[in-house]
Amino acid sequence: MKTELTDNMDQDHIQQLIANNLAGNATDEDVLLLERWIKVSPLNKKYYQQVENIWEASDRKFESSGISTEEALKSVMERIEEVPASLRFWHYWQKIAAVLLIPLLISGLLWGRFNKKETQKVTYQEVFAAYGTRTSIKLSDGSTAWLNSGSSLKYPDHFVNDERIVFLTGEAYFEVESDVSKPFIVSTTSVDVKATGTKFNVQAYKNEKEVEVTLVTGKLAVSRAGIGNGKLISKLNANQHLDYNTLSGKSELTDVETYNYIAWKDGKMIFRNDPLSQVLKEIGQQYNVEFELRGENLQEYRYHATFELETLDEILKILKASSPINYVELKRELRQDGSIPKHKIIITQSKE
Repeated sequence: MKTELTDNMDQDHIQQLIANNLAGNATDEDVLLLERWIKVSPLNKKYYQQVENIWEASDRKFESSGISTEEALKSVMERIEEVPASLRFWHYWQKIAAVLLIPLLISGLLWGRFNKKETQKVTYQEVFAAYGTRTSIKLSDGSTAWLNSGSSLKYPDHFVNDERIVFLTGEAYFEVESDVSKPFIVSTTSVDVKATGTKFNVQAYKNEKEVEVTLVTGKLAVSRAGIGNGKLISKLNANQHLDYNTLSGKSELTDVETYNYIAWKDGKMIFRNDPLSQVLKEIGQQYNVEFELRGENLQEYRYHATFELETLDEILKILKASSPINYVELKRELRQDGSIPKHKIIITQSKE
C-alpha cells in the first residue's frame, strides 16, 4: 500500500525518511516522498537543512561509534534547539491558514514584486581556461577556484538565498570558505558536489563518461545531478578519491595521495604507476590532443613520471624513450566548413 501524500505524513515518518536519506539507506520511494515533502513549504526545507547540518557535523562520530540510524537521529534531535511545532500540527495550520493569511496576501504579493527586482540583479559570469593554460577565480564569498585547461566555470556575482551554486564543465580545484548555513554546490552535467567549507577537486569533462572527485580536507557529498535533489552517490572524507561512471552508475572510493590529483594547478602532471591510457588522457586534455592506441599490450605499460613545463613534443619523446612505443602525428587538413580538426596522434607498439 502506498504512503499518503507527503504533506499528510506524521512527524515520526518524516524523521525516519530524513534519517534514512542522510544515512544513505533510503529507497527510491523514500527519496521521492522526502523530496515532495521538502517542496511543500519553505518551513519543511528549513527543517530538513537544520537536521542535515547537525547530522553532517556529527557524521564522523556516528561512524566511529557504530550506532544505528535510529540512535543517530535521536542524537541529532537532542541537539536541535527547537523542533517546529507546526510539523506536528500541519493539518491544523492548513485549516486556519487562509483565515490568518488573507489580510497579508496583497501586501505579500506587492513585496514579492519588489523583491523580485532585487533578485533579478544577480548576474552570472563565465570564465574559460584555454587549452594549455590555467586560471583562478575569487568568488564573492571569499572562496577560490582554479580552472584547468579546456574548462569553464559559471558563477554569480554574489550568492543569494541559502545555497552557493557554481556550474562547472571540465576540471577545477576549490578552496571553499566555511559557511554551514549556506552549502557550496558544484553542479556538473552528471553530478552535484556539496560542501560547506573544504578543499577538493572535481573532474567532469563534457564528453567523458568518468567523473572524478578528490577531497583534500573536510567532508563532501556527491549526488547525481539535480541541485540537491539527486540520489546520493557517496560521501567523502579527507584524502579520499571517488571514481564514478556516469553510464553504468558504478562508483569506487579509495584512499589516495591527493596532491597527485591536484598538482595540475601548480603546472605539474604527476603519474605514479599509471597506465598509458590514463597518462595520454591527461596529456590530451592539457594540450587539446586526441590519442589513439593501436596495440594489444599497450595497456600494460605503466609510467612513473612528473612533467612540468615540458612541451608536447618533449613529453612524447620521453614516453617513447621509456617504453617500446612509436607515435605518428596525423596531418590536419581544413574541413569543408572551414574548421580545423583536433590534433590526432596514433600510438603504436614498437617492433623492436
